[in-house]
Formats: sequence, C-alpha cells, structure tokens
Amino acid sequence: MEDAYGDIRGLRRPVHAGDVFSRRHPKMERLNRAKLFAPFAALSGFEGAVRAKEVPYVPRRLLDAQAQRALDRALRRLCEAAGRGGAQARVEYFEVCADIHHEAFGRDGLYHTITGAVQRVDPARQVLVVGGRVIPFADIGDIRISEEAGE
Repeated sequence: MEDAYGDIRGLRRPVHAGDVFSRRHPKMERLNRAKLFAPFAALSGFEGAVRAKEVPYVPRRLLDAQAQRALDRALRRLCEAAGRGGAQARVEYFEVCADIHHEAFGRDGLYHTITGAVQRVDPARQVLVVGGRVIPFADIGDIRISEEAGE
C-alpha cells in the first residue's frame, strides 16, 4: 500500500513572511489563540439549572394554635403602631418555589427573614408591607416587633 502523504511527511512548517498568504491571514496574537481552546458549553444554562436543583426547599410549617394567637397579637400591635406612625419589625415568611422545572414547584419553598419599617398592615387584603415587600398573612411564620414600636 502506498503512503498518500509520503511526499510531505518530512517537510518543515511553511514560513510566510510578507507573501500574499501572510497578508490575508496575519498571525494570531497569543491571547486570542488561547480563546480557541477555552471550554465549550454545549448546553448553555445547564450549570444554572443544576445549581437550582440544589436549593434546599422545605415544606411549609403549620403553626399550632398558640403560635397562631401570638402571630395575631403581633399583627394587631403592628396595625396599632402603623396608625401611630409606623414600627420596625423582623418578619419571617414563606415563599413558594416558583421554578416550574423543580419538583418543589408550587408546594415547597424557602423561609426568608426581612427586617425593616412596616409601611402598611392591610387586614382587608390580608397583607403586610415591610421594606417594600408585600407579604400575605398566610405566609408569615413569625413577627418580632422592635423596641421602638413599644415592645
């Protein structure tokens, strides 16, 4: 069997100095050459999706009667304090998973804590507004009213 590349196998790399080829195809800078060998992400967004699956969603905690009464008292105190010019509070609330690709979607979620000025307590709409965040009463797990509000 005859070697198809036998005539060029022993040749050295061609040198293009000032010829037509070198003018049309200038030598690439070393930093730009490195970009050619950078990792290729065939599945863009895949790593983010994997990280999203690692979020430790938890089921909503059900409050017992005593905890519910304490929460109701705190909401009444916040209502009164809002009428007198406002209050500062730390509110723990539940946020349901909104990632439609996660098995926790619409069922489990995360507990967050926000501390700030209570802007509004709306018993008719059943919402509390703290630091610009609208929190439904049903999602509140705990409220701590700061000393400035008369605790």
